[in-house]
Amino acid sequence: MSPSPGESHIAGWLYWFLFPWHRLFMVLYFGTITIKGRENLPQQGPAVLAVKHFSRWDPFFVYLLSRIPMRFMTNVNQFGGIQGWFIKRLGSYPVDIARPKLLSLRHSIELLHQGHKLVIFPEGGIVRDQPLRSLKPGLARLVQQAESTAPVPLSIPIVPVGLRYDPDAQRGAKVWITIGKPLSTAQVAASDRKQAAEQLTTLLQAALLDCLASLPDEAAKE
Repeated sequence: MSPSPGESHIAGWLYWFLFPWHRLFMVLYFGTITIKGRENLPQQGPAVLAVKHFSRWDPFFVYLLSRIPMRFMTNVNQFGGIQGWFIKRLGSYPVDIARPKLLSLRHSIELLHQGHKLVIFPEGGIVRDQPLRSLKPGLARLVQQAESTAPVPLSIPIVPVGLRYDPDAQRGAKVWITIGKPLSTAQVAASDRKQAAEQLTTLLQAALLDCLASLPDEAAKE
């Protein structure tokens, strides 16, 4: 059974038990894992991590970015079986990608108001046939709504995260992760909320493409 779209939690005993084993497994299973731009990930307060979605492995790599537990907006079809048992206890909550329910959006806003870091794959699914699918303004509107309804003044950074695998998302692959500089609603000048969301989405699209392009020298030569 899927959890309610209006709730999520992290089982501390499970998270901290898996924490060292997860990191060891990822290092042993894959080849070299290179992470650039850790300084761009805010350590305090809420943030939205906008992550390029290339593979089912992507969430496992997001967990490597910080010791701070994060919440994941996850497609509702991922909550079955043993996988569902784990992700429900590690901060994931369901969203219907085709028809997002108001309850899941409200919960996302509540999490940001509470200071959590929220992980979203803004392409809406795994995309391998192009560098980045054209983004819709839903993420930007979510941040706008969270900031405008916060009980105290709140600025929520949007952190672009790019991932690359070589040769592919498989055992022994080299993996590069780039965390880009945070974006904010203050960077757009439009007074109309719809236009502002579209401008912020354009900035995010460009920032994610920059992350994907910023490979180490050895990767660019392969």
